Amino acid sequence: MKSLFKLTLTFLVFAVLTFSCQDEEVIIENPSEEEVIQPGSSLSNLMRMTVTNDGAQDNLLDNSSCTEIVLPVTITISETTITINSLDDLWMVAELLNNPAGNDGIEFTFPITVTFGNYTQIVIENQDQLNSIVEECLTEPEVIECVDFVYPISFSIYNTDFQVIDTVQINSDEELYVFLDDLDAANEGAVLASLNFPVTLVYANGNTQEVNSNQELETAINQAETDCNNEGCQEEQVGYYLTDCFWTITSVGDEVGTLSNYYLYFNEDGTVTVHDGFTTVALPGLNWQVEGTTTGVYLFMSDADTYLDAVNGDWLVTSCGAEMLVLQKDTDAEVVELVLEKNCTTDESPFSCFSNTTVTACDYDADGVTTFELETLVLGNVLCDYDFTPSFHVSHADAEAAMNALPFPNSYQNTSNPETIYLRIESNSGAFQVFEINLVAEPCATDCSEADVDGFLQTCAWNIVNYNGSNDLIDFEFNFDDNQVLTVTGMGATYTGGWSTSQSANGGVEVVFDNVAGPSIQAINGSWIVIDCQPHRLEMVMGDNHMVMEQQNCYSSDELYTIATECRWEVYSYINDQGSDVTSDYDGILYSFFENGFVVAENGITIGYGGLTAENTATEQLVVLLHLYNSVSGIGNYYTVESLSSEEIVLSSFGDAELIFHRTCNSTNQDGDTAQIKTWLYEGNWEITYSSMDSADNTSDYANVTFDFQQGTNLIGSDGSSTANMHYEVLRDEAGNLRMVIDYLGIFPYWQMDDDWYITEVNNQRIELHYINDDANDESVIVFEKI
Repeated sequence: MKSLFKLTLTFLVFAVLTFSCQDEEVIIENPSEEEVIQPGSSLSNLMRMTVTNDGAQDNLLDNSSCTEIVLPVTITISETTITINSLDDLWMVAELLNNPAGNDGIEFTFPITVTFGNYTQIVIENQDQLNSIVEECLTEPEVIECVDFVYPISFSIYNTDFQVIDTVQINSDEELYVFLDDLDAANEGAVLASLNFPVTLVYANGNTQEVNSNQELETAINQAETDCNNEGCQEEQVGYYLTDCFWTITSVGDEVGTLSNYYLYFNEDGTVTVHDGFTTVALPGLNWQVEGTTTGVYLFMSDADTYLDAVNGDWLVTSCGAEMLVLQKDTDAEVVELVLEKNCTTDESPFSCFSNTTVTACDYDADGVTTFELETLVLGNVLCDYDFTPSFHVSHADAEAAMNALPFPNSYQNTSNPETIYLRIESNSGAFQVFEINLVAEPCATDCSEADVDGFLQTCAWNIVNYNGSNDLIDFEFNFDDNQVLTVTGMGATYTGGWSTSQSANGGVEVVFDNVAGPSIQAINGSWIVIDCQPHRLEMVMGDNHMVMEQQNCYSSDELYTIATECRWEVYSYINDQGSDVTSDYDGILYSFFENGFVVAENGITIGYGGLTAENTATEQLVVLLHLYNSVSGIGNYYTVESLSSEEIVLSSFGDAELIFHRTCNSTNQDGDTAQIKTWLYEGNWEITYSSMDSADNTSDYANVTFDFQQGTNLIGSDGSSTANMHYEVLRDEAGNLRMVIDYLGIFPYWQMDDDWYITEVNNQRIELHYINDDANDESVIVFEKI
């Protein structure tokens, strides 16, 4: 934008010099000094300060008034990562930094872009670069924050003969800044400009003012600078502050201190809990809501009892902070001011931790009566910073009087359905509050159908993770065949039995196990009612018995290859079929997996290779065959994929072997040379012009054979009548040697190429491979040349 205006003004000067003798000149009277925007004048400087990019508004992020971070930007504060999409989100940053855990400061996710006061931008790649820019900010730019121009505005452009030569329209702060900057830089006043009035200004509070001359504009901007206060809090900030702690009423109107004994707690459900500090008892409360409008942020309070009637109304937030809020409301007679101050220490009340609530429990026999574990259901999930004493009562009167508390609340049986009981919470000061607890006994029938349960059970294998509170049966693996045969494997043995499903009388699903005869596992025989049904988890009851079954992980081959082909992998743990930990045998070996099933394993200059094939069984378990050659072959086996994530792959064999790979992305076997060689290989077909095997020339074996090196490590060999699908990879080993691995053990003659070769000579037309890293050694050699 800046270069555009420079070009425009330069052109205008050129036009003045070139066309000064035009026949039809538009002559106007010499504009007065008050009408011209003089470079470096007070008005010019005030206008520039008004439209200078305000780097101070995000100082919480970069601690610099010279720069503004271009949003959105992602930051991390003490392991909490958030994205700041606008300046309205900065309150979240403030709260994270105010938390004791936020002492580590802000970590940016680079690169980021910053804008300077003159609207130029640069990209910052790291923290050191950002620190340097912040340290260079020795003088903060002068910015007038709370007044803006209403665009568009326009300027008339004159030459030194006071001819009107153009009208320039301005549409933004940035355009106006660049225009003023270029006007100052014009050749010794060769171009003059005057602002076309009227011009409208808008203030931070939403009010507008129309000005009609340079003098009026200068006065208005000066007054705005004098009256300028920081913009008020955002709606989210006010809500966050109010719900953070207790607040006291410092003053309302002319009354100072008369209501200061009342402590207000703004609950997130829109109610306010009020405590009288003198009597330490809860009083009738009121309702509240915060809403942002075009004229500001309002706190609406209503339904306050007579003792707090003065706080009812629509209050405009005129000043706000974490410790104090100043509000105003208009009445017929006057403007009333309300001042609230935070008070987190006067009354450490636990009441904000609780609310009226409904809890449900499973009604196994659908008779409307069941047992409620009240302490677990109501109190178990409560996180409260204040001490309290709870008690449960069957009537509100008993709760208020602290009488007849339930002696065993964790085994309470309801007497009606639904039923309301009462929770009394008492603070250390003796104040209390009573909450309603609505009890509902629900039938245990689930939303799943019999067909759903059948489908879940026949997908993958299952384990019993909980049987009457114990995981003793977790080592047994259950496979449900579609012919209702149940196969149970575990403890070194395999058992068979039967299983079936049916619709129960109350609309739920029953699962029946029969003829399961193994020790311990025979306890599952019988008819179980499904009370919680999810695709990977089934919870069931049979009389007083309770059982939870969970599905083992099921993955697809696509998921496996997608994860495995990211970076390289190392053996984190390997327990072989004999139960021995042989992890150390594979230290330092890095494995590369490819989408076509090719595998390369590197350890120094030793390279092993092979394949990884994957297939889902009838029960959707993913089974893989890992086969490798050379010194890494020991981990080759059939495995089941037990766990799959971006950082870890866990495999278990059908014996007792367990193989765990961890991802490592801090090294690579690729560089510019390997990339260039692959590019050459892709660019056409190749042929073998020389080959020796065991020092014997066997070039003729490859007569009429062409080779197509494809992307994705596929290598196709063809003699016109037969085709061989091979794998290959070009890499640089840990000793710095260029290598080519060719994997194939199929038909003649291609199996002769199977090896980890050294690349001894290469260009875009010819590649020479040696089994021994010596270009003079003729023991085993292959020379490819482009056709």
